[in-house]
Amino acid sequence: MKKHLIVTIFCVLVFSGYAQYFQTGQDPASLKWRQINTENFQLIYPDYYENQAQKLASVLEKVYTEGSVTLNYKPRKISVILHTQTVRSNGLVAWAPKRVEFYTIPSQDNYAQGWLEQLAIHEFRHVVQIDKINSEIPKLIKLILGQQGIALAFGFNVPWWFTEGDAVAFETALSNSGRGRFPSFLMNIRAQTVEKGIFSYDKAYNGSFRDYIPDHYQLGYYLVGGSRIKYGAGFGSSVLSRVGKKPMSLNPFNKQLKIITGMNKVQLYEMIFDSLKYKWQFEDKNYHPVNFAVVSPQKKTWTNYNFSHYVNDSVLIAYKTTLNEIPSFVKIDAQGNETKLYNPGVLFSESINYRGLNIVWSEQIPDPRWQHSGKSMIRVFHTETGALHSFFTEYTASAPALSPDAKKVLVVESDFSNHYYLSVYRISDGALQQRFHSPENHYFFSPEWLNNDNRVVAVVLRPEGKRLAEIDFSNNSIMLLSEKDMGEIKNLEAVGNSLYFTATVTAKNAIYKMNLTDKSVVQFYEPRFGAEYPGESPNGQKVAVSDYTADGFRIIQIKKEDIKPVPLERVKKKNYEMADMLSKQEPGVINTEAIAFKSYPSKKYSKIANLVYLHSWAPLAIDADNQEFNPGLSIMSQNKLGTTSFNMGYRYKLDEQAGIVYGRYTMSNWYPVFSVDAYTGKSAAKFTQITQEKDDLGNIVNQDTTIKRFTWNETNIGIDVRLPLDFSRGKFKRYLQPEIKYDFTVYSHDRTTPEQFFKGNYQSFSYRLYYKQFLRQSYQDVYPDFGFVLDAIYQHSPTGAIQMGSLLLEQCYLFLPGLMKNHGLRFYGGLQQKKTTANYSFSDRIRYPRGWGRANTTLAFSTGVDYKMPLFYPDWSLGGLAYIKRVKAAFFVDYALLKGNIYAHGDVTGQFTSKITSLGTELTADTHFFRFYAPSEIGVRTSYLYQSDNLYFELLFSIDFNAL
Repeated sequence: MKKHLIVTIFCVLVFSGYAQYFQTGQDPASLKWRQINTENFQLIYPDYYENQAQKLASVLEKVYTEGSVTLNYKPRKISVILHTQTVRSNGLVAWAPKRVEFYTIPSQDNYAQGWLEQLAIHEFRHVVQIDKINSEIPKLIKLILGQQGIALAFGFNVPWWFTEGDAVAFETALSNSGRGRFPSFLMNIRAQTVEKGIFSYDKAYNGSFRDYIPDHYQLGYYLVGGSRIKYGAGFGSSVLSRVGKKPMSLNPFNKQLKIITGMNKVQLYEMIFDSLKYKWQFEDKNYHPVNFAVVSPQKKTWTNYNFSHYVNDSVLIAYKTTLNEIPSFVKIDAQGNETKLYNPGVLFSESINYRGLNIVWSEQIPDPRWQHSGKSMIRVFHTETGALHSFFTEYTASAPALSPDAKKVLVVESDFSNHYYLSVYRISDGALQQRFHSPENHYFFSPEWLNNDNRVVAVVLRPEGKRLAEIDFSNNSIMLLSEKDMGEIKNLEAVGNSLYFTATVTAKNAIYKMNLTDKSVVQFYEPRFGAEYPGESPNGQKVAVSDYTADGFRIIQIKKEDIKPVPLERVKKKNYEMADMLSKQEPGVINTEAIAFKSYPSKKYSKIANLVYLHSWAPLAIDADNQEFNPGLSIMSQNKLGTTSFNMGYRYKLDEQAGIVYGRYTMSNWYPVFSVDAYTGKSAAKFTQITQEKDDLGNIVNQDTTIKRFTWNETNIGIDVRLPLDFSRGKFKRYLQPEIKYDFTVYSHDRTTPEQFFKGNYQSFSYRLYYKQFLRQSYQDVYPDFGFVLDAIYQHSPTGAIQMGSLLLEQCYLFLPGLMKNHGLRFYGGLQQKKTTANYSFSDRIRYPRGWGRANTTLAFSTGVDYKMPLFYPDWSLGGLAYIKRVKAAFFVDYALLKGNIYAHGDVTGQFTSKITSLGTELTADTHFFRFYAPSEIGVRTSYLYQSDNLYFELLFSIDFNAL
């Protein structure tokens, strides 16, 4: 119990600091916002999104009516913010401050349901989960912590697999699709379980650097779905109630599992997956593979080879992703030799295509300033010449397809109002040539050209599901190629009179083929686990397919003569057993087409009137920037659009035994970010007082030394203006930030302050230019293989009673690859020049050799080198205490040359020169403590201080909250 209490207190401190700064970003400042208030939701959206917001409001109210049954709770009203200009498709629910956020642009990997409907169902389930805990949590916690108390109780006690697994089960049960009927989502754990067995609970939940681990959505669907089927639909409601009522008890989630199932979460995991393993292995024995040849090279690390394309009858191009390299296009010859062609940037899903020697893809380009905005860049790469053509599309574009003459690109576009198009752009100048929009505003997937410039085929999303269709640009017409339900359809590849594609008739991603003349369909290849991205060789004799295994997608080559196609009518359709059973536990499928859409009143949402939203407080003074916690009081605000935040309160400084009132207000709604800091109160210090007694001859006969504490009054205001700019593109991340800061501080005496102590004001200006450029890192990299940081700072005090002199710092980092894969080198160099006075100077900002203390210098030159590498990936589970994923080692050498003044009675009497060196090692482990999902890095640093011949030891510890 004592251990749990310590961990709980620690998490209160940590989460409180993290909650203050949970911002997803900002939308462009030019947007004007409106709002719709229904009985249960407040929708906040750009003014041009009125029609879609009205429809979404009706969908959300319908979901609210149907979607609270199995958790036995109807949540309170919540705000839903719609980000309409992003290049990401996502949604989230947060509770500090409390809101829902939708990223409204759909994705090519969406299942057969409208994107906004998917978001409404899935994210609403999270609202019910969290607000159910909110309704039952002790009032004292809410009184002490505000909204962050609920976020803490939920995040610390409810495992992520339950949070997301319950939402996936819910989205599946209340629709005819959902990820529970999406084979791409289901096959990863199945393949792992059949081929590699069941991993430990800690490995399945916390991940691994050694093996690919399906995410907590996939893990959670099987755990929550299996639990609901075995123990009833009220399974989730029961565990959430226990967490809400007893959030500070020892593992309330586990306790309730024990009551319901007789097992803890580890035992429940083992029981469910033992059952699934038996079932899947039994089904696997009945699988009869066709003859094929594996043409992709076999790797020791989990690797995917997708989007394969024949350059000629013996050479393939593919898109490679793996754990130990950044994504790349590669060429594979007949002997399995692999050659890297190009490293692209961040791609839209399902957005790679080929024609001859050309590769085309759609890349996400972030807006330099606004995180909730971005563009699509179409890039065409010639594999022989290396020529690269790039252009921006008018709207968000994905799924590009090169025309037969490779001069045009067909894309699926979504504008900011969720109107969907098939558009054709000319590659040479990026000019729009043609655009098709269906009367019903269908969304399109995986378009592909037929053998002329006017006719294309695509998957179209209709109310009844996904269907194959032909679009004729010459007369703006669309015609269904088949009315048959083939489940999920994607990866279209037109070859002559045939159309290859992936479909899920048998609850697997299998390869099918349509005759475009008579529209007949056959199953071409039924895989063991899943197959995607078919491509036919130029001679028409072979087909390459990405075939999934527990070690990733491999490319297999099948001779057409070895295939016995099965007509679609004879293919036995397989249902999704778990999904169907979950559907029976809910009131019924939500048919959004049958909703009677209501027109709600809407009005302007004023950004000025909604700058403040008080959401949390704490009986602590929290400085998240410096990771400091002190007794006191803090109050936190962040508005719903994430453009303003403030933190204010009272901080009692334990080291000084004095207190201040403080506040920080940040405005991110303009292009520059403005921050204002202020504090006022007491500061304290100590001085040594020597009292002497002398005899008549002046000899000291008695001397007492006492340490006296004194205080003074201190008031400060600081203004910071910075411009964070993101220029990431391609394989490089680029970030630039110029910054100006002004500080004004006033010192005054109180009754304890020595007369000689300074009083008056101090002012300083600081100017900084910071730039970094990194090559994107693979999952196993400890450093980027290439990158650099340039940082220049100038600080001075031109006015004020205290003259601090000035400081000029220029420093840089350089990153290079190490001797082996995933090893890395980091070089540092810095030069600092200071003008100082006898009593005052700016604090050093240059990096000192590790282990050494700081000195007051006028000139400092510092350099160092680190060599860092992973030692091994143990995946060790130490019960519920710790799970160790990776152990790393680093070796370093630091050196500094320091020069400064020697003072006596306020005068410079000389100068010193000092050289200091340290060399040493770091041994760290990437670890999850107490099954907390955010990973920690813990370890020890040993530094040998050459000049003093001493050893210096440091404990290293950090938590990566970006993983949450």
